[in-house]
Amino acid sequence: MANTTDVVSAIRELTNTKQLERSELIDLLKDGLHAALVKRYGPNVRAEIGIDELKGSIRIVVLKTVVEAVEDPGTQVSLEEARYEDPEFQPGDVLEEEVPFDQFGRTAVQAAKQRIIQRVREGERSPSAKSSPARSASCSRAKCNRSSAAKSS
Repeated sequence: MANTTDVVSAIRELTNTKQLERSELIDLLKDGLHAALVKRYGPNVRAEIGIDELKGSIRIVVLKTVVEAVEDPGTQVSLEEARYEDPEFQPGDVLEEEVPFDQFGRTAVQAAKQRIIQRVREGERSPSAKSSPARSASCSRAKCNRSSAAKSS
């Protein structure tokens, strides 16, 4: 299984070899991580995902609202449970629950990988699809225009 350093190294390599913006790859990785969080915590999950390329680390924090009675365990935590972390918690406060990358890293990496592969393929198709027909169409038009102009002289 990939650790955070491997993932960050892969981002660096992809930006160099596939002509993708580093920020775009990081956004795709964050999307993949968020997709994994949704599978684990439900569709309403709130999270902060930080990627530090210099340290080679990924920090994932799920944000849960402290409540008296939990209705959605993916987004809420009971007051009693929150007070194990800090006795000062009150209903309405937000508990930050750090999620180790290893707990769901493989799923997140697979989801991000799929998004990145899709984006790379789109990027590889776009320039050739846009430039080739456009060039041939403009060349064809230029030849047509030149031959029409020559005939009218």
